Parts: sequence; C-alpha cells; structure tokens
Amino acid sequence: MDTTKPSTDRFNIVMSFLRTDRFHRCAAESQVSKLGIHRSQHMMLMHLARCNAPQTQAELAKAFEISPAAVTVTLQKLEKAGFVTRTAVEGNNRAKNIAITPEGMDIVRRSWELYKALDEAMLAGLTEEDLQHFANVLARMQDNLRKYSPEVATLE
Repeated sequence: MDTTKPSTDRFNIVMSFLRTDRFHRCAAESQVSKLGIHRSQHMMLMHLARCNAPQTQAELAKAFEISPAAVTVTLQKLEKAGFVTRTAVEGNNRAKNIAITPEGMDIVRRSWELYKALDEAMLAGLTEEDLQHFANVLARMQDNLRKYSPEVATLE
C-alpha cells in the first residue's frame, strides 16, 4: 500500500466531516439572520450571556482574537439595537464595560431555540448509541490533533 498519499476512503471521510461542518454553519447563519443580526454580533451576545459579569472591550477582543477596532464596530451595532450597554470602567474613562441588556438576552433565548431545532434536525434518526460513539470518535480526533499540532490547544 502506498503510504505517501491518504487513502481515498479516509480522504472522503474527512471531506464529508468538513462539508457537514459547512452545512451546519450555513444553516445556523440562515437561522440567526432571522433574528436580524449578523453572525459576529450573535457570537458576541452569546459570549456576554455566558459571562457572569460585564466584559471590557479589551477582554472581548482577546476572547475572540480580533482587534479592538473590530470589537468596537460590532458593539456599536449591538448598542444601537439596544442589545448591549457600554459604561465607563470606574477609574478609567477610556475603558468600557459591556453588559448584555434584557433585549439582548431575548435574542440569546430565541437563538437557543433556533439552534435546538437545527441540532434536532441534524441528529434526526440517530440513536443514543450512535451519538455516544460519534462523541467518542470526535474526542479521539481532537486528542490526535492536539498531539499533532500543539497550537490546537490554544483554540479551546
């Protein structure tokens, strides 16, 4: 067997896995757009909803690995829509604390309903045994990638 190129079966499996991820992302973006927000705005709202306290713009930039300017653009849109508030950090007028509003939390709740329906559609017909086996395979694949490329660990 020629080991210099991947077997077609393995290649097709990997390509199918990547295609499934693209399909899911496309379907998710389609659903999120029904809420009237862009994917980057949605991701920021979801992050803020998970945090126990307001975040600074610098913390958001670090969490999303994007520039402070990109955070500012997204936050301006979210603030204009009434989904977040920005207030000065006590003792530092340049820094801003970002907090999600009740309207922002409503978007988060509605998006969870959309994601739940999407995930149910994607997993339809799979048994609990299928899902457990798939979860185990994914965990092994992730471990393999961490061993192959230590930089992967920084993505978690």
